[in-house]
Amino acid sequence: MRIAFTTRPATLQGAVALGLWRGRKPTPAFAAVDADGRLKKALKRLGFDGEEEETELFLAPSPPLTCVVAVGLGKPKKLDAARLRRIGGAILDELDDSRAVSATLALDLPPAQAAELAYGLRLKSYRPMRKYRTKFDPDDEDDVLPVLEEVVITTTDPAAAATLYAPREQVAQGVFLARDLTDEPGNILGPEEFAQRAKLLEALGVEVTVLDEAAIAEAHLNLIMAVGQGSARPPRLALLRWRGAEGRPLVLVGKGITFDTGGISIKFDDEDMDAMKADMAGAAAVMGAIRAIAGRKAPVHVCGVLALAENMVSGTAQRPGDVVKSFSGLTVEVIDTDAEGRLVLADALAWAAETLKPSAMVDIATLTGTTEELLEAEHAGLYANDDILAKRLLKHSKAEAEPLWRLPITESCDEDIKSTIADVKNCAWGEVPDNDDAARFLGRFVPEGLPWAHIDMAGMEFADEDDPLCPETTTGFGVRLFDALAGDMEKRYVRTATDR
Repeated sequence: MRIAFTTRPATLQGAVALGLWRGRKPTPAFAAVDADGRLKKALKRLGFDGEEEETELFLAPSPPLTCVVAVGLGKPKKLDAARLRRIGGAILDELDDSRAVSATLALDLPPAQAAELAYGLRLKSYRPMRKYRTKFDPDDEDDVLPVLEEVVITTTDPAAAATLYAPREQVAQGVFLARDLTDEPGNILGPEEFAQRAKLLEALGVEVTVLDEAAIAEAHLNLIMAVGQGSARPPRLALLRWRGAEGRPLVLVGKGITFDTGGISIKFDDEDMDAMKADMAGAAAVMGAIRAIAGRKAPVHVCGVLALAENMVSGTAQRPGDVVKSFSGLTVEVIDTDAEGRLVLADALAWAAETLKPSAMVDIATLTGTTEELLEAEHAGLYANDDILAKRLLKHSKAEAEPLWRLPITESCDEDIKSTIADVKNCAWGEVPDNDDAARFLGRFVPEGLPWAHIDMAGMEFADEDDPLCPETTTGFGVRLFDALAGDMEKRYVRTATDR
């Protein structure tokens, strides 16, 4: 779908969206179209008051218009970026229902607001994966393909709006990439295929290094090897580096379990095994974020580390009770092979800290069912050893509508994950919630003094119902959050360059 900006033409035609402020106060474009007041009277009968995100679709009120979407803008002083994005998503839904091929959004917004509206509309415009479908039912509304191809947004300064929107389009592309990856079937997207998808980012200037199983073994990434040893598809570790500036990088680490059976500790039938193709959503978020940052040519140094493996049941799979020496040198007793995500992350975190010398490090994973239950899949869990990093992530999570809830890293977990035959065990299933144990376990593999955060996004990888910025599909959760976090570094680099 194409998005463009223009000044408002003298005559609007085709499918248009027109705005009203709270109390049904019309914008100039609405007033020009509804000169006789019939449309406003119809809205009053319907109870439409102009609250933000309120929409109403009217078909062919008068030629040369084919349809009008009345859009509530709320109160002018409260029309911030978050509200504008949600309004854009709501407009997209109505335009899809109208079956319009092209549309004009004439809401009389200044350039900055027009760009945010366009961003929300673009995020909602993602089309769930259909490439494996061979037949569609024209009588099933869920099977009807959207036809909208172009949206033109009017504003006072189209060139300024286009400039402001351009980097947001790149972030949207990163979100779409993460959504696509998360929705791929496990038989299509294994560790090697995931790594090859990462190589495609080289076209944007991203440096991509892939460690195959021999290199992983040589690097003593034994926890990653142990998780992947039960699969015929060997593990991979991918490093994605965007060198938009000098200095120590921000490092993002993603869990990439391309399919998770649970291994020998196999999952039960009622655990939605088919959804385990999405156990790589953390790695997808990291890859999408790198794509967004590189796409907008951000002046920052950011690295993404993808820990890729398939957790399968076989004669070669790791066993409960195995002891494995990690990259950091700590030995780990594997209590449950279905607690595999923290194993691959532990090696990836320790390797990234030693190899990349980061200024800060954040990992993200669909890690524990306890986090999903605790936060009811409405927030991702945030653990951090650094308050400044935590505050930045919480601030961006609110602004980007990717909610986080901070949870404490507690010493009480130490006794829980103590092993009698190794340095530490990967889980306990004791009185302490497993999500807390997992965070404490991962913290053992992060060097002291390095700002680090762990995001448990279990339950956030799918939108189970239509969302203001995402249709009912995979979410790409984390991409916008990480792009915004990189923006903090961007500001720092700009200040440093100015000081020089």
